[in-house]
Amino acid sequence: MRILIGGDFAPTTYNFELFENGDLERLYSSELLNYLRSFDYRVLDFETVFEGKGNKIKKCGPHITSPEKTLPGILGINPNLFVLANNHINNLGPEGIQNTIEILDREGVAHIGAGDNVQNARKAHYIQDGNNTIGFYACGEHEYNAADENSAGINAYDPLTVFDDIRQAKEKCDYLIVFYHGGLIEFRYPLRGERKILRKMVDCGADLIVGQHTHCIGCMEEYKGKTIIYGQGDFLFARPSQNEYRYSGLLVEVNVSDEGLSVNYNVRIKPNNTIRMADASEKEMVLSDFFHRSSDLLLDERMDMIYSKHFASLKKKYYGELIGKKGRSVIFRGLSLIFGFRYVDWIMKFYFNETNWLSLDNDLTCETHNEILRELVRQKWSGYNG
Repeated sequence: MRILIGGDFAPTTYNFELFENGDLERLYSSELLNYLRSFDYRVLDFETVFEGKGNKIKKCGPHITSPEKTLPGILGINPNLFVLANNHINNLGPEGIQNTIEILDREGVAHIGAGDNVQNARKAHYIQDGNNTIGFYACGEHEYNAADENSAGINAYDPLTVFDDIRQAKEKCDYLIVFYHGGLIEFRYPLRGERKILRKMVDCGADLIVGQHTHCIGCMEEYKGKTIIYGQGDFLFARPSQNEYRYSGLLVEVNVSDEGLSVNYNVRIKPNNTIRMADASEKEMVLSDFFHRSSDLLLDERMDMIYSKHFASLKKKYYGELIGKKGRSVIFRGLSLIFGFRYVDWIMKFYFNETNWLSLDNDLTCETHNEILRELVRQKWSGYNG
């Protein structure tokens, strides 16, 4: 059986009209359409929610939603399975999730990773191919989206349930493909904690793990004979970003037979708000960079340098959030732009001494303090009135 896995997929305001009109050749190109049709099963991360029911939730970040009338452009590529464990499926709250699930059920598109309660969100999906049963399981990071016992949401990553779910799912199938929606957006490497989590999933029975959400092609590693992809990039997710990383996305080709499961890669390119197959030279360049980054994972000193450099670039964002409204002020942003990280470091020394940093570190890493801090923060923003 040949399975095609595409990355983040969402009709957006930049191409609604093409989706509504079912203008498939403009959206995808005839070559890409023929390529998709050559597979027996097509899986994509459906990173939006259908409009019509529910209201926008309180969150930090964009609310990606799509009208139901975009279905012609969605169904035109004959998707078989949508991964819903992502940070946009809850943009319209539980009603939006339930409405989206009802629409997909009506159209015959299977789905995993979200549900009307946490038990249903945790369910795996299985298909049969001859003597082989193939399972699909999905979870994602907490971003205003976790299902609970009585409310719709996604299967948010929880080490107390996810690893057991994977073990149990593998008992029911010959091959298990796991989707993990997480990681740092537009960063082409896994964070250390993310790498530990996905490797543990292999230990529990996953045969292939596909990391999505970062909106860029990352890297991969072979761990205990299994493939882990850290960042697939988008399938079709038109956004006003100038980042070159979003120009390309991996198309993951999975072949399942009695001999085993194998993985190959192809590449799609995004001109404007549409996509097409990469030509031979584009594919060679993108995949060469992909495998080069993958080799970096084997070099601890190289990865330490990459992490250190990238984390330094995030100081303004995270330190600014720590000091609240002043960190979002025009003055803070302006002085940060003029003086760079020197100003950011200086302002943090003004507000935080060593004891403050030690206390914050303890609040974030100690399980008891972390739970209390998260609950207090959640109570504050959920009932915020100024």
